[in-house]
Amino acid sequence: MVRSKRKRPISSGSPKSVPVRAALRVLFENSVDGMLLIDRRDQIVEANVRAARLLGRTRDDLIGKRVRDLVQVHLRSVPLDLSSTTDAPHAPDALLTLERRDKSLVDVIARDVRNVAPGMCVRILREVAAGSPVVEALEKKSRLLEAMERVGRIGAWEIDVNAGLVVRTPEMCRIMEVTSTDELMSSIEDSYCYYTESSRPIIKEALTAALTRGTPYDLELETVTGRGNRIWIREVCCATMRKGRLVSLFGIAQDITERRRLGELVANAANQERARLGADLHDGLGQDLTGLSLLLRSAATRAERDCRSLAPELIAISSLAGKAVETARAIAHGLLPVDLSDGGFAGALRHLSRSTSAAFGVMVTVRYRGDPQYRPNGTGAENLYRITQEAITNAVKHGHPQRISLYLNTSETQTVLVISNDGDRIDLDRASEGMGFQIMRYRARMLGGLVDVQPVPKGGTRVRCVVPRKESLVHTMLKVPSSRK
Repeated sequence: MVRSKRKRPISSGSPKSVPVRAALRVLFENSVDGMLLIDRRDQIVEANVRAARLLGRTRDDLIGKRVRDLVQVHLRSVPLDLSSTTDAPHAPDALLTLERRDKSLVDVIARDVRNVAPGMCVRILREVAAGSPVVEALEKKSRLLEAMERVGRIGAWEIDVNAGLVVRTPEMCRIMEVTSTDELMSSIEDSYCYYTESSRPIIKEALTAALTRGTPYDLELETVTGRGNRIWIREVCCATMRKGRLVSLFGIAQDITERRRLGELVANAANQERARLGADLHDGLGQDLTGLSLLLRSAATRAERDCRSLAPELIAISSLAGKAVETARAIAHGLLPVDLSDGGFAGALRHLSRSTSAAFGVMVTVRYRGDPQYRPNGTGAENLYRITQEAITNAVKHGHPQRISLYLNTSETQTVLVISNDGDRIDLDRASEGMGFQIMRYRARMLGGLVDVQPVPKGGTRVRCVVPRKESLVHTMLKVPSSRK
């Protein structure tokens, strides 16, 4: 007597799911593609014969296992459908190369069909021939992307959320001058060693916000390559959240060392030219106009005795000359808006707080912490001052606060500036699109730092700016590269 094999149920559940299980069973048994039923834990609940053959296992070996534990998966291309989102009924197709237990390789197109049953998705695996049009199109796209990366010096990375690993593209490794294949993947903590000591706290804070809140970032950071060379990269990170849970996190990085070097040279030249023009206006034209005003006033006094009809005109001309003096000096001060001669950056913040209180009737307090010798100066001080101005202006204009607090903390490695108020809470969606917020982020990025704007739980808004304290990039580029720690 031959016993008939008892069919294993597709999934367990309530009676309401019986029609779904029956439909899936029919689909699995009649499909020419490999079919896997996967639960929330990414474990295989059911598989058909075709899937077992593709994975190089028996069906019984697959149940309860995860695909990543059974085979080595190599992503060979970007998703086919770039318009798909995480809310779509299926995930974008991807071309994969599976390395099976016997070391043989097979190319498949993989697709996940979501929500086929409560907490379940179906993964479809379709084998493709090496010379098929789909493979050729994907390989052509991959070659174009690789060429674009090389020409633009753009690398990419992605974080495996479940494993906590950073996976890098080959171009990313070339930018970081890493030749070992082991460096294609590393832990998140190990990846921080590529950033300089001044940039490390910045990237840690930004990446933590991306991992916990899905907050994207766009930063310019100084890094140390595998050969000990210091380079600057612009790193842009995007996160995908679903129901408060991080689904994916990836970023791109571009080598901008030459652009930073030229940008700082131009900025230094512009600052020197502004200083020269300001001095010429204040000490040259201003003094000449002052002398002209005094001569006209003296001529008007003599005209009072000798030619009374001419005196009123001379007095009017003298008044115009006096106003011209004030205008010239105002322009001179405008060329250098941050006056660091009286108390340095701390003095500039005190002056800003007093002028804000007088103009808007808002109480503004300033607190300092850290060694005064590390307080910002030069271009860094001017950018931080402008960020403070913008934050105060936005608070007064949109938040209607009664109190604004400025907090400056300086150390040997970084400067932290916090502007908080007790007004209306900020709308982050609208604020992120505003020009003022974008300018603040741009200024912080030019300093190699970041700006974080968050509502205060008890009411109000907090703007936190963190920038590294470092030497000028021009001088750094002239130094002998330090060895990587």
